[in-house]
Amino acid sequence: MMSYEHIATCPARAAIAGNPSDGHSGAVVSTTVPAVAATVRIQTSKRFEVAGTDRVYASIEELSDRVDEEGCGDVQPLVPASLAVMYRLLDAQLNPHLVYVSSTIPRSVGLAGSSAIVIATIRAMMAAHMEARWARSLVREPALLASLALVAEREILGINAGLQDRVVQTFGGTVAMEFGPDSMGTLGGLAIGTYRRIGPLPSGFFVAYRADATSNSGQVHSNVNPGDSSVREAMRRAAQAARAATDAIEGGDAIALGSAMDKTFDQRASVMVLEPKHVEMIKVARANGASANYTGSGGAVLVFAHDNAARTALAALGCGIINL
Repeated sequence: MMSYEHIATCPARAAIAGNPSDGHSGAVVSTTVPAVAATVRIQTSKRFEVAGTDRVYASIEELSDRVDEEGCGDVQPLVPASLAVMYRLLDAQLNPHLVYVSSTIPRSVGLAGSSAIVIATIRAMMAAHMEARWARSLVREPALLASLALVAEREILGINAGLQDRVVQTFGGTVAMEFGPDSMGTLGGLAIGTYRRIGPLPSGFFVAYRADATSNSGQVHSNVNPGDSSVREAMRRAAQAARAATDAIEGGDAIALGSAMDKTFDQRASVMVLEPKHVEMIKVARANGASANYTGSGGAVLVFAHDNAARTALAALGCGIINL
């Protein structure tokens, strides 16, 4: 058997405006954070293995069956979940590989580190099977890849997740997304929204995060009642902020863009119980002349600043800083 390896990466992502209305049939604008990424390296092997785990599978069929019977394990569960979904939904007859996973994305701070691993895993397998029809279809249709990645996390691993992260991570750059009833459709039997690349972003963006205040996004959103009228109204206004941000980016209006970010956070704060340490980052950014919004639902914020004051103040608070 000829030996080879393939390497694939997927960057982190940061929501700009609109989140979390994407989980409530709304709209969101999000961008990738290329400075940090997940990397998956695969090597030909006689069986499927994930480095650092004790799980071994003789074939993709066995892997899929054992995922149903045993689950995906506690170490690197995203890899077998990704492979099982490819086999089940695409009929991908994957050749056995040894899979290595690494990531520079800070964990559990709302930068979509889990979905980055899933997408990098799928991309690595695509590279190893480029002659297959399913691989070519994923190259042509990044929206299908995003929806496939969501199934791996939500349906196999039970992670409370949505399309936003996976869409921007597959399309790359800055993407405006609509998830309202009139914007939804299907592709390959999977749900997709309406997506459009926009940009470029103006200078002055960076991510600040607190490693001492991580959170589980699923738990955060589980406490929100989508049927509550105040929640529905807040998500409607957040979606409006996403559309305003799109117009601002395309029109080069920095003031309107910053306002859309601030309005998005304010709508989140009006209906969700927020971690005080996360809110403190927003307050520090605003106190130093910047606009800021949660990147997701963890301990990271996206900051849009016109000078270094907010960056300096957040670093003094103990935040890690990632440049866009």
